[in-house]
Amino acid sequence: MPPVKTTVMMELTWRCPAACRFCYLRGTGRLNAGRREMSAAAIERFMRRFPAGTHFYFSGGEPFLRRDIFRVLGYAASRGFEWGVNTGALPLEEAAVAKLMALRPSYVIFSLHGTPALHDGLTGVKGAHARLSRALRLAAALRRPGTEVMTNCVICPENARALPAVYLQAARAGADRAVFEHLQFAGPAAARAGLSPEALITPFIGGLKMDLRALGASIKELKALRGAFRTHLELRPDFDAKELARYYKGSPRPAACPGLTSTVNVEPDGRIRACVLYSAKAGDAASYDAAAVRRAQRALVKGGAPAGCARCCRRYVIERIF
Repeated sequence: MPPVKTTVMMELTWRCPAACRFCYLRGTGRLNAGRREMSAAAIERFMRRFPAGTHFYFSGGEPFLRRDIFRVLGYAASRGFEWGVNTGALPLEEAAVAKLMALRPSYVIFSLHGTPALHDGLTGVKGAHARLSRALRLAAALRRPGTEVMTNCVICPENARALPAVYLQAARAGADRAVFEHLQFAGPAAARAGLSPEALITPFIGGLKMDLRALGASIKELKALRGAFRTHLELRPDFDAKELARYYKGSPRPAACPGLTSTVNVEPDGRIRACVLYSAKAGDAASYDAAAVRRAQRALVKGGAPAGCARCCRRYVIERIF
């Protein structure tokens, strides 16, 4: 079998002009907290430790708040990495979108969470939807072969009825893919297992008021759009009715993450944590030791997957519906 490709998930900043209700940075007090961030030179030194073909996923916060963002992305492009970036698009003017697309990323993900009023309400920024829509349309118009323009919607109680409308916006703007991910949260089982908000990145939410009937109908309507546009529909994951109820109202069992030891999770200050979900330190970018990171990851799941893994986004594969 060919060797498993390493994915490096790099959070470039804790800063963001939005304050999405489901954002882990907001929930853990990291959002706009004024913490130190790695310099572009330090990021480049870290990236040099990986061979061409490595997958780099750049996120934040909002990556485009960094003044040196195009230096970082340009360096990734020059190294022959498979790379992409996630953005809420609030800082993106037309010139920045054009500059980004000229670098030929493997993908660009736009965080689109609802119709105009819904999206603005969820992000806490009036006009956020309009700015994202402009950037999305321009990126789709400027994309070159090898680049996918995507949208990502976090499914939550506020937008459960609006998923078809989100897909239609993405499709009409020219997106290649519209991805919908179920809300990531920790329930009572994680708290009973002794996990604290400091140890677990994902937010604790008790008594989540998800309208499962409305959500099920919304997903059914989404699937009925098959063939209307070229834009692919993807769900993370495609639950049936019983699985939806267990996920939002019950206690799904934690399961081992298939990508745990092939992923490196880097925080903006260079701290490496064992996985995307847990804050336990596994190393530092300045003195990166792949073997030490793997040891920390294996120690995390020794004896089985911890309770917090039950709803982790990395546990579930994105499923293409059409």
